Amino acid sequence: MEEIKNAVRAACAVSVGICIMENFTAGTKFGSQLKFMLNLILALVLISPFLNGMAELDIPSVNDFDLAEYNYSTDIYSEELKKQTEKNISEILTEQITAAGIHCGELETEVNIYEDFSISINRVKIKTDDFSGAERIIKETLGDGTEVINGNL
Repeated sequence: MEEIKNAVRAACAVSVGICIMENFTAGTKFGSQLKFMLNLILALVLISPFLNGMAELDIPSVNDFDLAEYNYSTDIYSEELKKQTEKNISEILTEQITAAGIHCGELETEVNIYEDFSISINRVKIKTDDFSGAERIIKETLGDGTEVINGNL
């Protein structure tokens, strides 16, 4: 870390030197040659930490607390993804049932999202006056394997 600080300080000092020399030698014959030399020095200053073994820089290890925090945020993400997916599917099914002319009161969808992010729609609970019509539309949309529960009971 100390090598990085020294390299930054040296680069700043050489940059300041370049600016000062450019101002003093702006219209002279040797201005461009001096600028070229100072730019070479700046390049050497910037490259020298890598040549002197900065490649052996220690990378800090990740402690268990950070990993636990990451797992916690992953769990939160998974739960929010599940809730949003359930909400979206419920809204789409409600629109389809309403478009068929069936009054749809409340519709809840139960979803499982697996590690490969595939979705399994297990159960749909619906409160409606025409349960058999709504059940037919849901099974046509989601497949016959989906369990449809009458929420009026």
